[in-house]
Amino acid sequence: MTEKNLVHFYSIAQEIWAQLPPQARFRPVEDGKVLARHRALLEGLTEDLVRGFYDTLFAHPPTRALFREGERPFREKTLRDWYLRTLAGPFNGQYFAWQALVGLVHVRRGVTNAMMTSMWNWITEQVVQRAHEALPLEEARALEGSWRRLAFTVAALISEEYLDAYLEALAEALGKEPKDFRNLAQAEAARLLQALTPR
Repeated sequence: MTEKNLVHFYSIAQEIWAQLPPQARFRPVEDGKVLARHRALLEGLTEDLVRGFYDTLFAHPPTRALFREGERPFREKTLRDWYLRTLAGPFNGQYFAWQALVGLVHVRRGVTNAMMTSMWNWITEQVVQRAHEALPLEEARALEGSWRRLAFTVAALISEEYLDAYLEALAEALGKEPKDFRNLAQAEAARLLQALTPR
């Protein structure tokens, strides 16, 4: 990612971050400390998580269809690199800009938000299960809470940038300003909702 692109996605991530209520989003300092405290445990999950993630995707025809022949090892490396970078920290603007960029990548690849959020849930279930198997209950709950906040925060960044990138691409393809296209989408949504309202 070039410096210019990084600045662009940093700005996007900051805008999305500001929409998330502080009580509901990831806490970089507090949650970062919890994840750092259990880094070795989480790193031990890496290969099972990467293999299981792609076994799950390849076993389901709609998600299997996203991949080209022979691509799996490269995608596994991408997931492994993301997971290990996440465990290493830091949870700073650069990290969250990178997460927002994933939304744009997903538009290009045809990965839907439904697919993304369901797989975030799958990863979270693996982390929670490992935490409860290996840690005292209080620590397991702390790790579970921190990981869930990370999962939902990153999913929010990805899905919001996905929507913005999608709308921007459509607007540009039709020769409209993205802001005008968003207003048009809101007006059309209002019309559709009114049509669903009983009279």
